[in-house]
Amino acid sequence: MNSFKEQDQSENNFDNFLSIGGLMVSKMVADEQIKPRFMYREKRTRPEDSGWRIFTGFETEEYTDDPDNTGIYNPSTILKIDPSIAGILLKGIGSVYERIEDDGEWYKVTDFEMEDDYMVTHRITEKWVIEINNLFERRIEEGGELFYTTGDKSVRIVIWNEADKDKEALYVEHKKISETRDQTIAITLETFDFSDDEVARIGYLIQEEDENKTYGVIYGFSIIDNQIVQVVVYFDDDEDLNWAIETWKNIKLVK
Repeated sequence: MNSFKEQDQSENNFDNFLSIGGLMVSKMVADEQIKPRFMYREKRTRPEDSGWRIFTGFETEEYTDDPDNTGIYNPSTILKIDPSIAGILLKGIGSVYERIEDDGEWYKVTDFEMEDDYMVTHRITEKWVIEINNLFERRIEEGGELFYTTGDKSVRIVIWNEADKDKEALYVEHKKISETRDQTIAITLETFDFSDDEVARIGYLIQEEDENKTYGVIYGFSIIDNQIVQVVVYFDDDEDLNWAIETWKNIKLVK
């Protein structure tokens, strides 16, 4: 996984870059064309905002406190100054990257604190809650599915009832679905069974792709008597597999 497909990014031409929203950029980058060395993506403040904040690393606190020293720019404008950030701009909310030199390698930062970076509990139904990071944006899709996303990690939840089936019958049925699914659609990379006394949890891991990237997907089923919660967890980076599993497990019965 973790691979982005080529886009139309010939030299000095990023006009067809994916539409991700505006970038808030230091004018040291935008006006003086000093290459950025520090960038992070926070939860956006409005729909047209990508959440990306991009700096040279030379700004003082006084400089960044002055709103006249930053501006909102299209990605293509900043990519023409520094093409090296193209792949990073496709990373999700919560991403933080830095480098030491202008043409040096970008490194992921793990100790940068963001205002919205904390766990929250959301009530899904009378019976179910989910514990998830507050960085995730939440919406209800047209089909009624509950959807959370940071851009590179997403969670889709659907709940339905099976009035004539108990937990054991539903467990057997969905275990068979996981074990006998059509491998010509996508190969099953791993199967899971995290069942406990309260909830039967079974599922599988596959890989999917679209025109931009390849990503991992967990299809998980959390089962109680007469009811199933299907969770589909998408993630771009192999290192997020444990996050995907724990997010699935964090869909719990109300205590």
